Amino acid sequence: MKTILALTLLALCLPTQISADVEDDIKLGIEAVTGYRSAYVYRGFELADSTLDFQLEAEIALNDHTFVNVGAWYATETGNGDFDEAAVFTHLRFEKSDNLTIGLSATYRSYSHSTPPLSVIFEDGVDIGAFVTWHFCKDFSTTLGTYYDTGAEGWYSHLETLWTKPISEKSFVSLRTGVSYVNDYYGRDGLNDAYSRLSLTYHISDTVSVSPFVGGSVLLDNADAGSDQAFGGIWFEVRF
Repeated sequence: MKTILALTLLALCLPTQISADVEDDIKLGIEAVTGYRSAYVYRGFELADSTLDFQLEAEIALNDHTFVNVGAWYATETGNGDFDEAAVFTHLRFEKSDNLTIGLSATYRSYSHSTPPLSVIFEDGVDIGAFVTWHFCKDFSTTLGTYYDTGAEGWYSHLETLWTKPISEKSFVSLRTGVSYVNDYYGRDGLNDAYSRLSLTYHISDTVSVSPFVGGSVLLDNADAGSDQAFGGIWFEVRF
């Protein structure tokens, strides 16, 4: 039944890469994203095996320098898995200059599953945090973010970079890399993982894109609390 529902949603909403990867100058922008990943890895934890996910997001420009993003997503494990996740989120972003962006975020996540691959049961809760991004140039930036998760009753921080490069008028590559630190986060403390994701986005039209990707997570100080992960997948995106 879950697979039928997932495929129905997949047919109804062709997807997107996340809005951070594709800039839009209109006052109100809406994106619908759906995709498949061979494993669902979140903050260094493997929550599920092969997964379908769906996201709807709107970006509202309050003025030339202030933006609000609101949205929701749903993820479901395919095959014999029983993992499901539903979430709603909002981000407030201030572009202080051409180089500096600061922001706040809040996300509520609800989980339904028995025993995930790492035998860690994630709890429902609100994840709140703040981040600052420095744009060295149009194609390269670095972000520092710190978040508190009420479900985990712990802290998560990361330092990551984002590099993009156009390879044609209709396509570009994107490489996101980072390292994370946790404090009493589902039994983990200290340096958590080093992670990366490489994607290729192709604009089928002005409103439709497709993005295959590969990525991975390597545990650091918490190597005894799980295992390294590699995954791949594809996103489809529609912009309104």
